[in-house]
Amino acid sequence: MDLKALAARIKAGEVAALELTSVEGGSYVLHAQLGSQLEPVLNAQRQPLHVASVEEARKVLFDVPEVPFFLVQRAAHDEMVGQDDTHTGAAREPIKLRSSL
Repeated sequence: MDLKALAARIKAGEVAALELTSVEGGSYVLHAQLGSQLEPVLNAQRQPLHVASVEEARKVLFDVPEVPFFLVQRAAHDEMVGQDDTHTGAAREPIKLRSSL
């Protein structure tokens, strides 16, 4: 879904939260939580929307209604070869959708 559809679905109460997930290369992708599923937010080319920072995500989401917002960072050791089988999972921390600046 694009940003316009995202705003409409939030207004309709279909989006429980937004997740900003860190990915390789220092960028982030945005997902909308719809029930138990995550759906990527897409750019104009219908590709996952990548942003460079939390602040850039806030700027992109400026016209989107307020909804819970989470920063998700994968545990790096989950991807490392030779580590034990303990799984700590991703860190999912609530952050403010609107900046206080």
